[in-house]
Amino acid sequence: MKTEQAIADVELRHGSEVMKLKSLVDTGASRSVISKGLSEELGIFTPLKKHYALRTADKEGKLKITGFCNIDELIFQGVEVPGGARFEVGENLREGVDLIIGRPEIDAWDIIFTPEGPKPRKVPIEFEIL
Repeated sequence: MKTEQAIADVELRHGSEVMKLKSLVDTGASRSVISKGLSEELGIFTPLKKHYALRTADKEGKLKITGFCNIDELIFQGVEVPGGARFEVGENLREGVDLIIGRPEIDAWDIIFTPEGPKPRKVPIEFEIL
């Protein structure tokens, strides 16, 4: 898969704050992670009492998770995600990356990968409880 096929336009809305950005949609990521800087800029950073680390694809890489945040509204590739989203907050994301959408959201939002990039299989996005 080409890099551009794993990049998505995302809009985060929290209160009066609105951020438009490019997100990496990573099928190998077991969590979805937002940068600490962006979460603080939106005013939604909630610290964890106990920090932990996520392994990264780098041989000895570790991503330091220091908190979480809840997003009131999230627009993924022009489609609203019902109920917003919750992301882990990472302190040391790779430079130029502020948001990684991982496997839990890929599955829940039923994201498919196309030559034009990732997109929800169905619009509007619907969740199921089976």
